[in-house]
Amino acid sequence: MIRLQSFYIVFGKVFLSICLAALPLVNISAKVVLPSIFGDNMVLQQNREVKISGMTEPGRKVKMCVAWSKESQTLKADKNGNFQFKMQTPSAGGPYEITFDDGDIVVLENILIGEVWLCSGQSNMQMPVRGQLNQPVIGSNRIIAQADPQIPIRMFTVEKATAKSPVTDCTGSWVENASVHVAEFSAVGYFFGQYLQRQLKVPVGLIHTSWGASNIQAWMSEESLRGIPEINLDHLTSDVETKLLPQQLPCLLHNAMIYPLKDYAIRGVIWYQGESNVQNPELYGKLFPAFVTDLRSTFAQGDFPFYYAQIAPFPLTKFESARLREVQMRCMKDISRSGMAVLMDIGEQKCIHPSRKMEVGERLAYWALGDTYGKKGFAYASPEYDSMKVVKDKVRLSFKNDELGLTSYYKELKNFEIAGEDKVFYPAKAYIMKRENKVYVEVGSQSVTNPVAVRYAFKSFAVGDLFGVTGLPVSSFRTDDWGPEN
Repeated sequence: MIRLQSFYIVFGKVFLSICLAALPLVNISAKVVLPSIFGDNMVLQQNREVKISGMTEPGRKVKMCVAWSKESQTLKADKNGNFQFKMQTPSAGGPYEITFDDGDIVVLENILIGEVWLCSGQSNMQMPVRGQLNQPVIGSNRIIAQADPQIPIRMFTVEKATAKSPVTDCTGSWVENASVHVAEFSAVGYFFGQYLQRQLKVPVGLIHTSWGASNIQAWMSEESLRGIPEINLDHLTSDVETKLLPQQLPCLLHNAMIYPLKDYAIRGVIWYQGESNVQNPELYGKLFPAFVTDLRSTFAQGDFPFYYAQIAPFPLTKFESARLREVQMRCMKDISRSGMAVLMDIGEQKCIHPSRKMEVGERLAYWALGDTYGKKGFAYASPEYDSMKVVKDKVRLSFKNDELGLTSYYKELKNFEIAGEDKVFYPAKAYIMKRENKVYVEVGSQSVTNPVAVRYAFKSFAVGDLFGVTGLPVSSFRTDDWGPEN
């Protein structure tokens, strides 16, 4: 009889456990659940109205208290359990706590207030500080060893994911500036953030969301692509077979790796992408400005700064990389509050991932410091081809953003070509000249007596040798608009 009683007691406990496990979680506990982007160690944008969203039991009241303010807020969750607080952040500082109370207490700890930047793109943004198999990042070991959690840089990496429709959460967590975390974080993103932190002396938060080999349309919303006939969206509504990689299917990365971040307040974006779109530069010229408009619309935080890296030289077909770089240069005029870091001097002939990632991060940081934060006394925009003038059998090229002039560091300029009306280009001699307080490059060749066009480094791979005196390289360019066959 005692054994039978024991059986019923044990059976009853097991049955009760099964029943409780089958009940919705909110019926057991009303504890607040937050998207992963809101967590311990995060950095919130300073001096901004920021949003924090979450979930609890439908209709339940939630109280939020922030350590930098004596005031608290109380909201009632909607019928689906969703709530969203809005609050004003102070100037840079911390660490702080944020407490949520819906009957259970949830506390976010070690929160800093400072400057937040989104870092996105494909493999050259994804490349971690430590480098990857047989592909180094110059200076990485020293940078990783010197990482210090007391230096207020915090990092969040969005795990790779795809979705056919927008989702509200992603996988990731905020981490401190420790060696083990720095080693795995985006090299371009980290060098950018490290440079900002040193100069601004405030906490910096970096949100990294990128995927190697992704094209730009994968990062765009369905709405933004509906009016572009070259883009096929059939995969969003059916299981269409495709040879494309998942990170090359339109909208899938936007839905899973951008949209979940939309409520997080940011100062701006840095972007390094384009290699996966080199086969159709003209389409990229349409997509790129539309992508930035789409990104700003998704975040609904105005025309925040957008700085991007021009793809570095790499030997594809004869002109593919050069034409894509040309489009990226042109897009600076089409995208408001944008700037481009030129990378003509750091390309690798045998690897599409340049090892000099520190220069990329620093050149993007120059743009942010000068253009966004108003720092003075240094250059952030590369000299840019402006106009040409034929003088006898030579061509004189004028440039913008060249206040201190141009330099080849006293080496021969080897990347210039010149053509006549027959559209045949010949290697040219080029010299940096100064007349009447104006610096220009004079180009000529004995093979061309009546020149009509000049090109500089206009090939998929070339080692840039023309710079501003400030050290910023000049982008590849051409004065003609001849077709792909030339």
